[in-house]
Formats: sequence, C-alpha cells, structure tokens
Amino acid sequence: MKQINRRQFIKASSGIIASGSAPAVHAKGKKSEYDAIVIGAGLSGLHAAMLLEENDLNVLVLEGRERLGGRVYTLMHVPGKPEAAGEWIGGNYARMIATCRKLGMEFWVPEQGGPDRGWAYDIQGEFIDAKDWEQHALNPMSGEDRKIPPHRMLWNISNKNNPLKGHPLDAWLTPEFAKYDIPFDQYLRKIGYNEETIRLMDVTIHTNHISTTSALHELRRYHVNSFNSKHKFHKGNSYAQIKGGNSLLPEAMAGSLKNQPITGKTVIHFEQTPSNVTVHCADGSSYTADNVISSIPMPVLRDVTFSPRLPTQMKAAVDDVDYGLSMQAHFLIDRPYWEADGMEPSIWSDRSIERFGVRNIDKKDAQAAGVAFINGAAAHKFRLMNDETIFKYVEQELSELRPSMKGSLTPLLIQSCERDPHGAGDWVYWKPGQVGKYARNMRERHGRIHFCGEHTAVMERGMEGAFESGERAALDVLFS
Repeated sequence: MKQINRRQFIKASSGIIASGSAPAVHAKGKKSEYDAIVIGAGLSGLHAAMLLEENDLNVLVLEGRERLGGRVYTLMHVPGKPEAAGEWIGGNYARMIATCRKLGMEFWVPEQGGPDRGWAYDIQGEFIDAKDWEQHALNPMSGEDRKIPPHRMLWNISNKNNPLKGHPLDAWLTPEFAKYDIPFDQYLRKIGYNEETIRLMDVTIHTNHISTTSALHELRRYHVNSFNSKHKFHKGNSYAQIKGGNSLLPEAMAGSLKNQPITGKTVIHFEQTPSNVTVHCADGSSYTADNVISSIPMPVLRDVTFSPRLPTQMKAAVDDVDYGLSMQAHFLIDRPYWEADGMEPSIWSDRSIERFGVRNIDKKDAQAAGVAFINGAAAHKFRLMNDETIFKYVEQELSELRPSMKGSLTPLLIQSCERDPHGAGDWVYWKPGQVGKYARNMRERHGRIHFCGEHTAVMERGMEGAFESGERAALDVLFS
C-alpha cells in the first residue's frame, strides 16, 4: 500500500482534499509510548485504529465516555432495543457492511418502525389519515406533489429538485455548486415552493431551523441518501440494522484491537513537538505517540487546548460549526390507545413533539413502547428541564393532541446526544455560507494531529461517513 502515491490514493478512494502543511512546533519532547493514539471510540476512531493495527502500528484508543460507540448507541434495556442514534445502515455503506461481515455481524430489518411506518398526521390541530392527505384542504402542494405524504416531504422535494443529482458525491465542494450555500428556505422559494410547504418540511429537519441551514448541506445529504436507496439488503430493503443492536459493531471493533480502548479519558490538551504528541486528560493522566487521530466533534473541541495553537481557519471552524439538537423521550405503552380512536399508532405532528414512533405492537415477547422525537429549534426548551419535567411536558402535549393517549404511557428514559458532553448533538450541519468557508479545512492535519469523524467526511454521511473519515485519517498517518 505504501508504494501507492499518497495523494492519488486518498483522492481516488475518498475524494479527500490534500492535508495542510505542518505548523511550527516546540522543542523535542519525550519518547513516544505508541505509534498512534486515537481519540474517540466511535466508528471513525475504531475504524482508524483497526486499519493502523493491520499495518503493524502500536495503537491506543482513548474514549471520554464510560461506554464505546460514540453516537452509535443501542438502548439495550428498553423494549425493542431502539437505536438512540446511528439507526440505519444504508445499502451502499460499503466500509461499514464489510466490517460487519468481517466481525460476524448479522443484518435485519425490523418488522415495525423505520422511515416508512404508518403515521397519523396531526397538522394545524387536525388529525388526517394518510389515505385522505392527497385531497385534503390542508395539503399545501399542487400537481403530483400532492401525493407526497407529510413525513416524506423533506426527502422527496430535496431529491426531486436536487442539482447535485448525476454528479459525484464530492461535487458539493466544487465551485459549480457554491451558489447553493444559501439558506435552505430561500432556495425552496426560488424553485417555487410556498410557505406552508416549507414550514412542513422544517418539522423533521435534523439541524436547527430550515432558515439557518445551508441548502447545499441538505442537498448533499439527500444526494448521498439517494445513492443508499439504490442498493438493497434482503427482501428489497434499502436500509437495515445489526441484529441484536447496532452497538454490537463498535464493541466488536474494540474487541478486535490488541490494546483495548481506555474509557473515562476526557482529553483537554494536545502538546505537540517535532517528533510526537502528548495527550493530556482531565484525570491528570497523559499519553504520548508519534501521531494522534482525533474524532472529537467541533463543538467539544472548543474546550480543548492545542500547543501550538490550531491554524486560524481551522480554529474558526471549530468555534463556528455546530451540531443539530435532538431529544428523545422513551415510554412504555400500557394499553393500545390506537384501538380506542382507530388511527395509526404512530404520530407525525407539526407541533413541538414532531413524532411519536411506536414499536413492538402485538409482540408476545416484548411490551409495546414508543419514543417522542424532538429535533432542531424545538429541542432548545428542553435544556431548561430535568428528566421528570420533560416527561410531564411530553405526556401533556401528546394527551392534548390525541386524548386516547392520556394515562397510557409510563416514562422510561430521556436520551439526547446534545446533553452528552462528549457528543454535542446528533450530527454536524452547515449554516449558510459555511460550506465554502470551512468545508475544506475540516480535514487539514495540524502537524502530527489528524482529524476524523463524520463531520470531516466528503463522500458519505452518517455512519458510513464516519468510516470514510477514519480510513482517510489512518492513511494520512501511514503516509506521513
């Protein structure tokens, strides 16, 4: 592999921009303990560590949490084992699928749930059956678009009018598409969509708000997803999960390493010399390696210090780029409230509780359960609430919009990637103007410090984006 020209190999395999030059560094430090230290035991960090070990490097993985997996997190003790994040494996997640097979993982598609489950739509205070939507007075669209159900509007419209269609997956970084680095709502108005359509598209956007999101970010997201949908798992499904829970994959990846990851190691400082990097942790421990790969999310990286300092543009990206907010409230369902009102069990709503998804219906071995999803701007208010207050708020909202639900729910747990001090949110999103300003800087190495994580991926997003970025960072180390 080392006989291949480094820049040609990386550009061909991952569409990655060449790394930046190394900054000036301090005097030579102590001898390295490891060839490489990887910060973060999520998919990107673990994939990088596995690749480095395959090339005979002595690697140590440090993780700030007390568990492995990062944003891949199966709630094993909740009925139905729902995925708190990192939920669906796309059909063309080639690196992830290959790793699953290598480590003996099995795929499956849940019988209930997923993006195409049945929904009862609550729009402007009125419940609407899916079969009535096309002709309903509250349907704001025209022509063939009237057939698009509310929960598919963001997906279908973003795909239908996507200027990236037919172009390579890294085209979003080229000057040709810079004109779309504008507010997404502004873009939608330009192509003819009205305010009510835009409002309904904003319900499930995984950013902050449709007006504070770059159209290029969303167009890229659905450009990638359209590739995923063309590749199928068994029974024609374009998505799947790991049987037993997606968390089994990072656990198996960690288990395959010679040096087991060390958890509870919150990194607070990188100290770099011409020959190595010392990683300092909050508990007073430190570790030294010839190279470091960091998968720390940008908002978390703001609280980490670097010696020498990060380059100006990279520091600006760290300070400015954010992750989308999300909140999940999980419940047991004590009685089938849908039998009382005759509607679909799951709810899609334009209120602050945007979705309530139900699973385990009619299963003999598991009680029915559900989860309320709140994304984006609507999730901000929950920063002011403790778990008990959140449960009361969500139950009251659900009971008001659907009276049959009153008294049918038992609180289980609150899950939020944004609450996690090592997570910062569900995934990176680009604000208007940020793609052109920062997207090329996210992958630049800082001397012997290399960066990975879904937020640095070029070709893919989500979990496969994490794998792509880990591969690129590992190659960066191997060829440095």
